[in-house]
Amino acid sequence: MTVTTYVSSPPRSCYAPGHKLLRTQISTLFHETVNDCFRNALDGMGPTVRDVIYDLLGKKGIEQPEVSSRFDDVVAILMDSLGASARVLIYRTMTLLCQEYQVRADFSYQDSLRDRMVLLRDRVVADHLYPKSVQRNDPVLSTPNAAQIAPNPGRSLSSGR
Repeated sequence: MTVTTYVSSPPRSCYAPGHKLLRTQISTLFHETVNDCFRNALDGMGPTVRDVIYDLLGKKGIEQPEVSSRFDDVVAILMDSLGASARVLIYRTMTLLCQEYQVRADFSYQDSLRDRMVLLRDRVVADHLYPKSVQRNDPVLSTPNAAQIAPNPGRSLSSGR
């Protein structure tokens, strides 16, 4: 008698919880990094400006930890209050983010920074990128490997147009 056994791979749902958890952790880390970069951009403008901006956002219902999750609202509030000069703060935040994720900031001051933020967030989640601050503090991520020795020179933040 011959017994035939069919081996099948586990259902996709077996992978989904861990994959979703990893995506959630990376997304949460991205939001924390955006908040840090925004704060650092504000710190570069001095404590008075920083306090005024956070007070303005607070009056509009946006607390410091919510800056990244409500970034579009933050931009709109700053543009309404500060005009075109708010773009300097947003541009600086984006360049600091690109530095943290070691991604070339190949956008100009006139580009849509909202589109670039969405593109960067999607790339961070899809490619499982970690900011430098985490890499420095994590023994696994700070161990030199082939990717760090020979980085991909083509890595950039572009929309493919």
